[in-house]
Amino acid sequence: MARHLIGLGDSHLEALQFAASLGLLNVESSDFSIVPGATVVGLRNPNSLTNAVNLFKESLSACTRDASVVIHLGEVDCGFVMWWRAMKVGESVEAQFDQSLQAYRQFVNDVLQMGFSRICVTGASLPTIRDGVDMSEVANKRSEISVSLRDRTDLTLRYNRCLADMAADLKLGYFDVGNATLDRSSLLVHDFFRNHDPTDHHLDKTKVAGIWAERCNAFVGGSM
Repeated sequence: MARHLIGLGDSHLEALQFAASLGLLNVESSDFSIVPGATVVGLRNPNSLTNAVNLFKESLSACTRDASVVIHLGEVDCGFVMWWRAMKVGESVEAQFDQSLQAYRQFVNDVLQMGFSRICVTGASLPTIRDGVDMSEVANKRSEISVSLRDRTDLTLRYNRCLADMAADLKLGYFDVGNATLDRSSLLVHDFFRNHDPTDHHLDKTKVAGIWAERCNAFVGGSM
């Protein structure tokens, strides 16, 4: 059994934290640094509103360097921020896509330079909010974009392919829970895994915790 696991990521990582609380992970101990709303591009800015990069690095600094590190980011970028900035600021989605990947690689390199070698990058969570859902009561900016679920999903799938390539290039672990949640006919998130709240962009963690645990255990066990 692996000694220690540290998870860094946005609120979608709560599914893995839930799996840990159920005792499904093959580790002696685990800690999670979860920052809701954290974006990959925001990792370049130590003064970002979420303060994610500082919080993540503080968590890492407190860990022994033989810990296994799982990183889960990108849903906010692919599912919302890139489209919002394209609409509000006029930045192309493609330029933001490239900037996000560059920022991700820089953050991973920073973690490597801190002395951690057992690192696993995970695919960004797939979007779930359907087209035409009334989000007028949701107190965030996601309701301001009207990009189709198809387009948001396709962008995220492409982003994850790039993350897999990056992980291979850096000789890191990689896994993607999203592939197991796809409806094979539509190539969108399967209804079974959706949150019961149609305005909630998180998967039902009670239904994906086992998938997270299986993938994570393969990483910490060295079988991926």
